[in-house]
Amino acid sequence: MNPKSLSANFCQQLADDSQLVSLFDFLPDIYFFAKDLDGRFVLANQAIVGAMGLTYTSEIIGRTDYDFFSTGLADKYREEDAKVVQSGKALLDQVWLVPNQNNELRWYLSSKRPLFDKKGNIIGIAGVMRDFDTAGAVLEPYETLSKVITYIQAHYADKIEIATLAKISHISVSQLERRFKKLFKITPLKYIHQVRLHAATQLLSRTRDSIGNIAIDCGFYDQSHFTRLFKAAQGVSPLEYRKKHSGGVDEIKPKGL
Repeated sequence: MNPKSLSANFCQQLADDSQLVSLFDFLPDIYFFAKDLDGRFVLANQAIVGAMGLTYTSEIIGRTDYDFFSTGLADKYREEDAKVVQSGKALLDQVWLVPNQNNELRWYLSSKRPLFDKKGNIIGIAGVMRDFDTAGAVLEPYETLSKVITYIQAHYADKIEIATLAKISHISVSQLERRFKKLFKITPLKYIHQVRLHAATQLLSRTRDSIGNIAIDCGFYDQSHFTRLFKAAQGVSPLEYRKKHSGGVDEIKPKGL
């Protein structure tokens, strides 16, 4: 019997697939999940459940990325899922920004592969992620920019000069731009915008602060600049986003307006 047949016959005898999935719970630095073609989570290990701020696996099953992440991020995750489904091939070692349980954007290394039924039809995707800090040698090239990432996450509300980031990483501005774009597929400035926009989505959905105040608190020049970037990233204005995600939270208007 060839190896593939042996594996297939063995798996068919399993009473419950969770016997295999549960092994991932012994690897807390590995985040495992599987989704159906509608993007609903059908399998998940405890690590990814905890990363989403949940306690039980049952709390994630049947839900989608849109239940946990901002529309802009969820759209990108689903676009990648679609690539895997359409190509029928695995997509390995992709670098992604994902919010952790504290809603801090962190870098993860993600790999996904299609899942097939017994007739050879694709019925979903499975994926694993590793945190930037625990992925070891695979992410070693990124470590030279770790201080830059940390600085941006801590100071996104302030004015951030690219020259300051270059000084932190002990390289020139041009070297920083090239290295950052090569590793993360975006420029340092666009990453700063992503961190600021993510922070803004949290404030829009969880507070009653005015949109103008949120713009300033998240490091944008003014409300119009914030609104323009937000709509380009999320597809809706900050006000429309708040109405959809705030659960009825009303905005506190600044005095005099």
